[in-house]
Amino acid sequence: MGMVSMSAKRVPVLCTASEFGVYSSKPVDLLKSAGIELDLNPFKRKLSKSEVKSLLSKKSYVGVLAGLEPLTYGVLSNSRVKVISRVGVGMDNVDPRAAEDLGIRVYNTPNVLTQSVAELALGLILCALRGISLSDRRLHQKIWERYMGNLLDGKVVGIIGFGVIGQRVGELVRAFGAKVIFYDTRKIDSWAPQVGLSNLLARSDIITVHASGREPIIRGEEISKMKEGVILINTARGNLIEEGALTKALLDGKVAWAALDVFKEEPYKGKLAEIDNVTLTPHIGSYAKEARIEMEIKAAENLIKGLKEVGLI
Repeated sequence: MGMVSMSAKRVPVLCTASEFGVYSSKPVDLLKSAGIELDLNPFKRKLSKSEVKSLLSKKSYVGVLAGLEPLTYGVLSNSRVKVISRVGVGMDNVDPRAAEDLGIRVYNTPNVLTQSVAELALGLILCALRGISLSDRRLHQKIWERYMGNLLDGKVVGIIGFGVIGQRVGELVRAFGAKVIFYDTRKIDSWAPQVGLSNLLARSDIITVHASGREPIIRGEEISKMKEGVILINTARGNLIEEGALTKALLDGKVAWAALDVFKEEPYKGKLAEIDNVTLTPHIGSYAKEARIEMEIKAAENLIKGLKEVGLI
């Protein structure tokens, strides 16, 4: 396990995020100057429940810089953790009731990833429309095969989840001449029309998901309501689209193309990797250097704030 500093007087913190401080030393320097001893994720990937529990048992960690690993009551109950600072936006992996019962303060880094995720979603939309990833794969195989694609201009883009990221995606595609509609469980006053989910599914040429939650939003029933040849994008949560239903729809042509950055099980090794009309990226929504550095600095600041509030530094 990587050790950033060694001192008996320093406060021990475990970083369970897959990587931290790679592109800038500032987040680690902030922690060090606050009297924190930081141990890094030794596996450099998403951890399982048993792996997190095992790592937490090795030392009296009072803080966690968390990634996407499950932080449940069972994982945290025998630890001395008092502060969890998510290196990211989503909080689905942190059990809020467990944190409350155990007296653990929880922070995340909202808004720092807005542009990074939105730009990736835009890139995936353009990739799907023009078959960029398939053309690239073919040419690497020495096959000269030109894919006839479509323009974003004039398309109806349906956005499921119209928070800050969804709204930014809407602004970006509108600049290309697309028409934007959105669905959200909350009433949102916006420049784009808010519609019901069934309405969005039926009208959209491209559907991009920017919601949260643990249950699927798009299953076979929802796919059946979509236009023939729809494009489906997901940079939000892997569990929001039912993979079996999507696989069937891709194979029978109901969905012309899917582009996914998130998966229910990561690293992903499923059947979608065997299908041509799918673009897959390994959860890189936050992987723009500028955004990553800003997110890590904010996560470090949140951790320091929390530890100060509970009197540990």
